[in-house]
Amino acid sequence: MTDIREKNLKLLKDNYVYNENMEHDACGVGLVVSTEGKKSRKVVEAGIEALKAVWHRGAIDADGKTGDGAGIHIEIPTDFFIEKIEVTGHTHDNSELCIGMIFLPRNDYGAQEACRTIVESELTKNNFNIYGWRQVPVNPSVLGQKAELTRPEITQILFKHNDKKIKDKELNRVLYETRRIIEKKALSNQLNGFYICSFSSKSIIYKGMFLAEALSEFYLDLKDNRFISRYAIFHQRFSTNTFPSWKLAQPFRCLAHNGEINTLKGNVNWMKIHEQDMSSDFFNNVEDLKPVVTPGNSDSAALDNVFELLVHSGKLAPLIKLMMIPDAWSKRSKTVPKNHQDLFNFLNSTIEPWDGPAAICATDAKWVLAAVDRNGLRPLRYSITSDGLIFAGSETGMIKIPEEKIIEKGKLGPGQIIAIDLKRGKLFKDKEIKDLLAKDYKKYSKQIIDLEKKIFNENEKPSFIKEELRKRQYLSGLSVEDLELILHPMAEEGKEASGSMGDDTPVAVLSSHFRPVSHYF
Repeated sequence: MTDIREKNLKLLKDNYVYNENMEHDACGVGLVVSTEGKKSRKVVEAGIEALKAVWHRGAIDADGKTGDGAGIHIEIPTDFFIEKIEVTGHTHDNSELCIGMIFLPRNDYGAQEACRTIVESELTKNNFNIYGWRQVPVNPSVLGQKAELTRPEITQILFKHNDKKIKDKELNRVLYETRRIIEKKALSNQLNGFYICSFSSKSIIYKGMFLAEALSEFYLDLKDNRFISRYAIFHQRFSTNTFPSWKLAQPFRCLAHNGEINTLKGNVNWMKIHEQDMSSDFFNNVEDLKPVVTPGNSDSAALDNVFELLVHSGKLAPLIKLMMIPDAWSKRSKTVPKNHQDLFNFLNSTIEPWDGPAAICATDAKWVLAAVDRNGLRPLRYSITSDGLIFAGSETGMIKIPEEKIIEKGKLGPGQIIAIDLKRGKLFKDKEIKDLLAKDYKKYSKQIIDLEKKIFNENEKPSFIKEELRKRQYLSGLSVEDLELILHPMAEEGKEASGSMGDDTPVAVLSSHFRPVSHYF
């Protein structure tokens, strides 16, 4: 039960063994996608089978059944859920069907009712019509003891928007806003154990703290042949520096991530700064979206929080990957095309990179992609088959594919992307997708001013020389070492200074020499 977990967490925090700010994931990740943009049962079954094959990339508890988490992200099987609506006596019209996959606190019926009340009131307030709640059929016998003790009540809420004109990305933007309000209200009411896995008109996520091989055994829905999709993103979690939990199982709402974001604290702090200037005509009230990064999230969940915000602000998933997990590039590079350099240059000015070893599989409901970080420190291999499927994942052999069906196989190198446009049913390799994005953003790259060309003037006369210059350098705290070791390489070669580790200069407060006020801070 949740109380046991909370007591254990408190004990470890009190003894400085655990800190929620150090949450990290390192896992197995992959996807199966129709390169022709066609829904099929084969895609879902292949996704489940591939997930079972990467079981060794997740941790297993001593009970042999409790895992760190596993899950699958697929499109909503409309026919399946329309039948569930009709069973309740409702009739579904041609409106887009929306489904919330929700974890509720188990064995606390008062808290469950409070959660349901918040969800229903916010949906009603935002002009949604609720068909009803559905208890998700599960098989708890496949769970380990610890997974069963912390198992939430797993439910789905089925609903639609009353305005049929609101559809696709506009509808999902409203759903995103509504979900964020619900989450904030649940948090303020201290409803621990409440978590929304997915809240969408496009896709649904089935995940939990079981072993990868138990996914379709635990969630009986996944055995139904009406579960069809154009893509399946799957994930097996191996948590590092973090406790296993149902809500931190992946996939998240947009992506599944294998790796660690090493710049997490800096990225979260930067997002807090960006929040001060956040504005958009797309959203009714951007204050409802803050904080963008949910407190206590793992590094992967935090990455997903920002990725999701950018999706709903109108950006394509491949572009967001280049913004958040950029390529390694240089203006002096002869291997990076000029149009790609211009694109990277513009994107680098919009958001700070989320650095660290990373392999991601992600979707914005229009595109599905697999990509790796600039150093390529997580493996991602792919196979493309003659029957219109692409398999990508942490390793080869996840699915047995007859060799005669494979028309291409390979691996993604540092910074590379492979993406599928679901609507057009078209596969884009790394250069193709970057060429497409560079073309769309060509006009924006002109906004970047090259300071070297525009501002610096070789004929500029110095304001101070000789004694006057030395006096000011001294008062500014600049030493001969600063001038020779730091400023000299910067001025002469345009390079960042580098030196050996170690600095025996005493801190300002202990120094017997003059130190400017800035050195005290």
